[in-house]
Amino acid sequence: MNINISTKNFNASDTLRKTIETKLSRLDKYFTGESETNVTLSNEGGRQTIEATITADGGVFRAEETTQEKDLYNSIDRLVDKLSGQIGKYKSKVTYHHKDNKSDRFVEV
Repeated sequence: MNINISTKNFNASDTLRKTIETKLSRLDKYFTGESETNVTLSNEGGRQTIEATITADGGVFRAEETTQEKDLYNSIDRLVDKLSGQIGKYKSKVTYHHKDNKSDRFVEV
């Protein structure tokens, strides 16, 4: 999984970047091929926002989490939960619609 982290009006520490990479790398188990993840951290008007877009296996998964407090680590956890739910729903839909064709998109799961 390739993870690209960009910031707007915000300086992300190395610890925060490493945390984002480790949490999002857990979602790699859902994909068979190479996936591209773009993460944007922004600070606007006292609100901190984290956005993530994953492009893999013909699907695009996007989630956004905004917090008023200065704790982005909880936002990262909520963001990963949202993405995991979207990917799980997509996986169920693909396997249900292609159960006779034996879709190989999610072989590992």
